[in-house]
Amino acid sequence: MPSITQLLVLFLVVVVTFVPPILVLSSKRSHGGAKFVWFLSTLFFSWIAYAAFIIFTQKQIDPNA
Repeated sequence: MPSITQLLVLFLVVVVTFVPPILVLSSKRSHGGAKFVWFLSTLFFSWIAYAAFIIFTQKQIDPNA
């Protein structure tokens, strides 16, 4: 039976691994196929690909603002 410490470490690893793909999916910086490619890249390369996503995509400008 795993200890509470092992379970907490496992939980943290899972959360840290899946945060970047979720952030990409909820972002308005890309759409369609590009969003899917960014999702896959963050799924496989995690935070490094998310940093590239932030650097290479531009924030959408709201025309109503």
